[in-house]
Amino acid sequence: MVFLGDYINKGPDSAAVMRELLEQSRTGRATLLAGNHESVLLEAFKTEDLAAFLKMGGAMTIRSYVNGRVGADVLRDFRARFPSEHLEALRSMPQTYETDDLIAQHMPPLASADKFRISGHLPVGELARVGHNSAQLDTGCGDESGRLSALLWPSRDVVQVDARGAVLIG
Repeated sequence: MVFLGDYINKGPDSAAVMRELLEQSRTGRATLLAGNHESVLLEAFKTEDLAAFLKMGGAMTIRSYVNGRVGADVLRDFRARFPSEHLEALRSMPQTYETDDLIAQHMPPLASADKFRISGHLPVGELARVGHNSAQLDTGCGDESGRLSALLWPSRDVVQVDARGAVLIG
């Protein structure tokens, strides 16, 4: 499995999402690519400025890690509860996954005449867009009515679940 990023700020329990994904990664069942939400979190920790992170849903992530009341120094409380394992994982996430026949990134990869391109950053509506040369999979996961979409390779079939985890047919 290759995950395309934005594991945080997309729901009420980013900490649990990260724990599950890191377990999948540790066992070799998943590759985790960095998304823009992860990059903005790392930048917030580096600059000690949460403004951009909070604008993209960071308050939910902070609450999921602090798991209680946040004090006046939000950044201090957040850093204190953010596991070093999660921080190191975010820092080591690659931007790209590539094989002989495909290239996957959070942001749409540059055009390639000989590789199928997969991305998850640009919202495309309820249904993933799968074409001859590319797939865009951002179907609103994390939004109340959004869907999580997975592309099965090499068949190019798409599997979706709703916000409750129910498999969607059709």
